[in-house]
Amino acid sequence: MQLAPLPTVVIIHERLQQVFPEGTGNRNHLTREMAAKTVFVMLYAGAIEGNGYWLRPDQVTRMADAQVTLTTDADRMEWARESVKPTGGALTDQWYAANTREPIRDETLRWGLVLTGAVTERTDLPTTSPRGRYALTTDFAGLFDPQLTEKGRQTHIQTWQAAHLGRGALARIAIMRAGAAADRGDRVLVTFPNGETRLKEPGPSSFIAKAVVESFAPRFLVAPSVVWLSESGLHCRTRNSRNCGNSG
Repeated sequence: MQLAPLPTVVIIHERLQQVFPEGTGNRNHLTREMAAKTVFVMLYAGAIEGNGYWLRPDQVTRMADAQVTLTTDADRMEWARESVKPTGGALTDQWYAANTREPIRDETLRWGLVLTGAVTERTDLPTTSPRGRYALTTDFAGLFDPQLTEKGRQTHIQTWQAAHLGRGALARIAIMRAGAAADRGDRVLVTFPNGETRLKEPGPSSFIAKAVVESFAPRFLVAPSVVWLSESGLHCRTRNSRNCGNSG
């Protein structure tokens, strides 16, 4: 089995917050430390699509800081084998109590990473089977390659988001990203479908309008055009976004 390069939990935690930005559904379950540690253990044990190895949630609870320092392929494969045994894995300094496997299984995996296409789940096992059933998808696992350059990482993240976060989710993310700049007091540049631009006064409504015009409309409308855009101090009325100006 080919083991992927191993990033630290800190790097995984930071990258999850980039992959699942504000506006993503169930973002807390996808970006908290428990999610980062779950992804780490899956990478550590080689639970990646195509490898033939599948993770059990209780393996995450059995990981320990001392084990994390053992990073050779032999160390990792031995732990992957031992950690599924009734008395296997770490006996002291475990990351989580045994009963933490439920939120790992339900919140982090089933309701989080599986739903977004980041993790694949085996469907050929009985519900009561003790065998592992979760593995990172290949493209998602690739986002955590520590050898990626900054540019490469951003490209990989954007490609993954476009493929796995639905159109509605992407539009919601765009609104949240734009709103993050509202507190700075910047005027908001809105680009209409025909390429014309207008500056709007700073504030949440302007960022929402920007996201609707620039993100929502192109994704959900066949031939979008702005016919009316208004706010206190600026009123804009257009047909095909051609006639626009201040009326106040």
